[in-house]
Amino acid sequence: MRTPLATLLASFLLIGGGCASYQLGNPSQPDYGSIRVAPPRNESSLPQAEAPIATALRQAIQQSGDLEFSSATTADSVLELTLLEISRPIAAALSEDVGRGRKFELVAQLSLSLRREGDSENYLIRDRTFTVRQDIFSDSGQIDAERQATPELARKIAERAAQILQEAW
Repeated sequence: MRTPLATLLASFLLIGGGCASYQLGNPSQPDYGSIRVAPPRNESSLPQAEAPIATALRQAIQQSGDLEFSSATTADSVLELTLLEISRPIAAALSEDVGRGRKFELVAQLSLSLRREGDSENYLIRDRTFTVRQDIFSDSGQIDAERQATPELARKIAERAAQILQEAW
């Protein structure tokens, strides 16, 4: 009778001891408090993508519970984002003409850096590359489809950038 009781008590102590150190939320504070978004650079062939990306980045940082957005130069850090390349592989072809695409995939290659405000050499995150994809349908023309997909692509870019900033903790 004593052995099962001792075993049960030991089990509860082991389980309770393991859970005692658990902490909800982020375990530590980041090295930066507030983030200013620098104007994104566009080195790709997707025209006029800078403004939607900058707007989406600001919104993603503001909506994140862990990041603080600042529009002033008093921010602790500066987020720099570069749209490196856009590729447009065919995802689906027309049934009557397999050489002509109906559905394309916009594949954006980006680079993200986070540096201290006022110090162009002190990087917290440097040249972290990532990829974002967005499907487009070219029924109304590929240029129109790309223009219509740009805000959604910008939202996906901003969400991924905010995830990278939160992962850095």
